[in-house]
Amino acid sequence: MEFIKKHRAKLPYAIFAVLGLFSLCLAFSGDLWFDEAYTVSLIRHDFGEVVDILKTDMHPPLYFLSLKLFCSVFGYSLAVTKIFSALGYLATLSLGLTIVKKHYGARSSIVYMLTVGAIPMALYFSVQQRSYQWCIFFVTLCFLKALLFLETRKPTHCVLFVIAGLGAAYNHIYALLAVGVVFAFVNVYALAKDRKLFKFALISDAAMIAGFSPWLIQLLDQTKAASGSFWLTGVEPLSVIVFASGLAFSALILAKKENRRPAVVFAIVCVLSVQAIGLFVTVFIRPFYIARYCVVTLGVFALLIAFGVRDVKKGLKKFVLILLCVLNVACFAVTATFEYSASMSSFFDRLDKRLGANDTFVYCDSSFGIMSYYYPEHEHICTYNEAWFAAFDNVECIEKDEVGEKVGFGDPVWLVKNAQTRLPDYIKSSFTAEKVDSFRCDFNYFELYSLSKR
Repeated sequence: MEFIKKHRAKLPYAIFAVLGLFSLCLAFSGDLWFDEAYTVSLIRHDFGEVVDILKTDMHPPLYFLSLKLFCSVFGYSLAVTKIFSALGYLATLSLGLTIVKKHYGARSSIVYMLTVGAIPMALYFSVQQRSYQWCIFFVTLCFLKALLFLETRKPTHCVLFVIAGLGAAYNHIYALLAVGVVFAFVNVYALAKDRKLFKFALISDAAMIAGFSPWLIQLLDQTKAASGSFWLTGVEPLSVIVFASGLAFSALILAKKENRRPAVVFAIVCVLSVQAIGLFVTVFIRPFYIARYCVVTLGVFALLIAFGVRDVKKGLKKFVLILLCVLNVACFAVTATFEYSASMSSFFDRLDKRLGANDTFVYCDSSFGIMSYYYPEHEHICTYNEAWFAAFDNVECIEKDEVGEKVGFGDPVWLVKNAQTRLPDYIKSSFTAEKVDSFRCDFNYFELYSLSKR
């Protein structure tokens, strides 16, 4: 303890360095799942083509364009694409060293960073080739600048609050929802407290709408299209559990009278509103939300913890810090074991011994994204199609009743499918399928079948 007291000023920087190293150590795994394969395939296209393909999907373009620019400088390897996400994780942690430390103190900074590191999904997404980690950064920055704008009434915070909001909105639809909640809170609070402050809030609203207007019409078209074809079919149980846990946790924090202040209430509203709106739409309109989407507010949740334990007793605060440190180490150990699983590499070693240069792969689900990345020179045939499959240049999409004619006698044919996908009847009617192998990729399990023409 004496050592900690002596070096207390350096402690936030040490925590930042260790947690940042944790993330970077995970960036050299060779595995990727379908969504990641979509990303690394998409960014191989020209900038204009990237935007055109994204118009047929549910994603705004900022992350993908930024990643393509980053890779055009440093290369298109998996490690480079993962490091780009790790930089978003470092940026999120750096908010603790800068804004949080400056305005709310070193202790809040430490708790904030340790909480970010203790959340498994935060570390997991820190090396995923998806937009989530940069969403977390922009949403957290937007929240902090909005909070400081309300507390200090300085226009500079207002400007940065809008810029961060646009960064979030152009990264993911649920990040847009999160900053929408932030803007709504700012408007309501400003209207109730200070009319002059409210004028700045209205200007911020106008700037946000003007800044996002180039993508707004496209977003409406995407939402309309997704309302009839989005892949979700029901309420995800985990999303209900996460929301219920958030409610209970928020009630526990608010039970302490000192925590009933705007910063804490603001954080709770931001974290819970995104989940509540997502669940409401899913239950009463169309399944459109899973727990993964609420990760965009993880930084705000970390701030909620930092604000919530600020005034607790010294003994409890020490317990929280020790617990967070233990959770950080455990989180890294579990995530590293998960990321560096040998299942996929072992499978490829076995498959390479079976595979000929002219072999064909057939797919009835999204497993084509994984295999077409690792075996780009082979023929890949998918028996269904979506407009955004245009990201995969080396995959041919056909009608399912054409597969028997498309794949004839001759070179070996392989079917790769998710273990949860039933072997389709149109495959059974044209081929004799023999299961020969399986592997795990991320949270999914896949099966390899040898197909023989009937």
